[in-house]
Amino acid sequence: MKTSDYGFLLFKTNYSESSLMLTFYTQKSGISNFIYKGAKKKSVPFFVFGHYEIASYKRPESDLGMINSLTIATPYLSSASHPAKMLISFFVSDVLRQTLKEEQADQVMFSFLLSAAQELNETNRLKEFPLEFAAKLTINLGFAPQTIPNATAFNLKTGRFSLDNGDGEYMRNGPMANFLNVLFSTFVAPHSDIQKQALGDILLYMRIHLPSFDNTRSLSIIREVLYS
Repeated sequence: MKTSDYGFLLFKTNYSESSLMLTFYTQKSGISNFIYKGAKKKSVPFFVFGHYEIASYKRPESDLGMINSLTIATPYLSSASHPAKMLISFFVSDVLRQTLKEEQADQVMFSFLLSAAQELNETNRLKEFPLEFAAKLTINLGFAPQTIPNATAFNLKTGRFSLDNGDGEYMRNGPMANFLNVLFSTFVAPHSDIQKQALGDILLYMRIHLPSFDNTRSLSIIREVLYS
């Protein structure tokens, strides 16, 4: 069956000497895997978190689509040519690849990703973008913590902000709890010298609540480059 769809490229790997296997989050089918024969000989660039129009077909007995043609749907030129934004795109794609598993349409999620890609293209707030993206993603995945005014403590395991400080591996008190409370309340990351640690805490929160989630490698790289 032939079909046309739009999608964000999340991952690519070699399939043969001239072909690639590509994973997209698509508008009509959610997570979708494709083989693109002869891809390495094509002129189309493969930008991770790039927005593409995909013409493909799928045999009834196969889970893999076969791409006929692939074109860039929206040329996010600054993201594609800006080294730090390219790094953020890899980070975003790594997070999405580990959190989005459904092979079905989700228009709310797709619209969120389209908005995020446009924002990344336009923003100069590079240190804040990964924090704000991760916080917004928890909303779209349905497990964002509920904030309260003037919180001074946050339990990563229970996902609760409070006014009562506590101890333990998953407790965050004082400035860090306040930072996270503001971020999850407004989805705007405060300008602070604890942004690096805050990003680690948000992703730890995601790992606690999504057992299969682990982006330790991409987190290490982005923290070293953006927050050094």
